[in-house]
Amino acid sequence: MPSRSQRNGSADPSSPEPQANPAGSKSPSPGDQRRQPAMRLRIEPVARRAVDIQQAVDRDLPNHQGLKRAAAGVAEAALEAERISSQLNRPWSLHRLPVWFLLFSLIVFGLWAYYEFFHVTTLRVGVPDRDAVALRRTLLNGGSNVKVRTVEVAGSSDSVEKLLTGDIDVGFIQGGVPIPDHLQRLELPRGEWMLIMTRGGKGIAQVRQVLTSTRNQGSHSVAVAFFDVLGTAKDVTYVHDWKSLTEDPESYEIPADVDCVFVVKDLSDLPTLQAIDALEQAGFRLASSQLGARGQRLEFLKPTTMQVGYLRPDPPLPPAPLESAQVSTYIVAREGLTPKLLAATGHLLDAHGPSISESSFELDVTTTSEVLQGAEAVLSILVYIGLAFLTLLGLEVMTYRRRFNALNTLVSLISMHQSNKDVLGIRDKQELQNNLLYLSTCSDLLGLVGVIAGYYAQENGSLLYNGLLSVVGERADALRLNIQIKIMHASIETLAPVHLEGARDVRT
Repeated sequence: MPSRSQRNGSADPSSPEPQANPAGSKSPSPGDQRRQPAMRLRIEPVARRAVDIQQAVDRDLPNHQGLKRAAAGVAEAALEAERISSQLNRPWSLHRLPVWFLLFSLIVFGLWAYYEFFHVTTLRVGVPDRDAVALRRTLLNGGSNVKVRTVEVAGSSDSVEKLLTGDIDVGFIQGGVPIPDHLQRLELPRGEWMLIMTRGGKGIAQVRQVLTSTRNQGSHSVAVAFFDVLGTAKDVTYVHDWKSLTEDPESYEIPADVDCVFVVKDLSDLPTLQAIDALEQAGFRLASSQLGARGQRLEFLKPTTMQVGYLRPDPPLPPAPLESAQVSTYIVAREGLTPKLLAATGHLLDAHGPSISESSFELDVTTTSEVLQGAEAVLSILVYIGLAFLTLLGLEVMTYRRRFNALNTLVSLISMHQSNKDVLGIRDKQELQNNLLYLSTCSDLLGLVGVIAGYYAQENGSLLYNGLLSVVGERADALRLNIQIKIMHASIETLAPVHLEGARDVRT
């Protein structure tokens, strides 16, 4: 016997409506059928159908409170599915969270792997245009495993300014130049020599006119600090002609009022050595730079002794050991430098070519252990990402579990109500029609429950792995089939009990 929905002329929203094939039109070929999009359930007709059934129960079966509660529960579940349908279209909905997390984690992991193993980092190093010859040679010969790009600076003070503005990543700052406290620094093991030459061997305390390097740069800053500690800073003036002297020492004429030359230089620089020879020919003599106890105020000064012939072997210069000092040099990094570049900065002056021992590879226990530990670390990261993905997936399934439990409870409730509604053997037509309407309504409600469960699985593929989804669908289909069999029983005619009048005589 047809269900109530079929009798009313309304179709099941979960099944496609058959369409007649117009005369003369060709049936779609298998290729055309394959090109057609897959059928997708729409929850809006299901919700409208559930509300219609609820209203029909209130109108046609007003005395059946249990069925009314079941119909209201199915309508509420359909409306909730419709509300969830609108939420599923949001890009940040809960069911998209595991996918977004997995995508984000893999992108971050890929960027980390690229940056650590494949990306070539450029380190901008500020190098003086004329000084620090050994430093320039070290950088240009590939003393670092990071691509180094040198940026010429006027001196230490210029390096500090460029570090603060971010124009360079690393600078070499000479002692005596103020370094901001927030900048990270590393003192180099090798400093530069403080060179003092006075005219005619004049005492340092008596000098008044000093020839030095660029204004406010390394040599000038150290000279100002030196004479300030000595107590004659207010009497000393400076001539910044050291660059002119080193460019052409033979033609440069030293001013007559200059009675001292004060510079801090790398003495391996050939122009510096040629300038020293020119100064010696002009009557200047090397002077000791020892300040005694006062020198302790200058932390960047390291007293040392210049050996005989250090500047020139023949004739030896100095002719006797000379008490001198070296000025510390600091390698300073700009603020915000990455840990990778900071590590490369620490090895910036490791000036050596590729060695056989570093390039060779021997598979021993230690090397194998390190390789396996690295592989384990990478795999553990991927495993943790997978576990977090599954955790988020389980969190999402938990939110649907309450809805599936509600659907499963509705199936149980409908099963309980339909169990006492039979049509077999009932002769009262009014009672028979009432029971048929009751059973067909239960069948329609079970169909909607199955459609709602299928809609959840359609919109969220991860729910296919949830066993409760299949339980709801199987129970609803089995119970609906049972109800349809009951409805078919209405067409069976039963005979009334037969009374045999001669049965008593036979027994006697």
